Amino acid sequence: MSSISFDVMVLAGGMSRRFGCDKCSFRINGKTMLDRLVSELDPLIVTRHKRGYKREVVEEGEYGGPLKGVKEGVKHVRGEKVFITGCDYPFLTFRVVSSMCEKNYKVVSFYDGKVQPLLSCYSVSYLRDAIRKASRLSDLVTLSDEIYYVGYYEMKMYDPLLASIQDYDSITTHTKLRFSNSLVVIK
Repeated sequence: MSSISFDVMVLAGGMSRRFGCDKCSFRINGKTMLDRLVSELDPLIVTRHKRGYKREVVEEGEYGGPLKGVKEGVKHVRGEKVFITGCDYPFLTFRVVSSMCEKNYKVVSFYDGKVQPLLSCYSVSYLRDAIRKASRLSDLVTLSDEIYYVGYYEMKMYDPLLASIQDYDSITTHTKLRFSNSLVVIK
């Protein structure tokens, strides 16, 4: 077990255009997607409006997308590393996050054929530097000269059902959740 301290940041200030409603407030079996992450990970929430969580940063000014959220949130991170995600991943587990953050790399990211900046653990010192150079969220991963990519087989060691990496980000997913008679909820 590593002695590296890490924090978790959840970006919860998006517009939820593809989802059709505030996805962070969307309920799965009576619990919001954001509440699922809060109960599992005790994260720092970065949001555009007050949501009422104990560790919350409210972005000020014009909407600037997820990169602006990371810029605001990193000012409040307490650990040496930070795992960044969104409420799109309501079944993300502490085991997945800690396993990724224990690796000794500037960036540890899940890779499924494309860069996943919202399923990644970053060295805070690297992140503070990279954020000044980044023009989009994926740059936070790709600008690094030291990246460890976690693939499906390794992820299955931490989460055998791969529930942590199920992305609930679109209206299609929302519709499937609302009208499914056989939704299997993990946890």
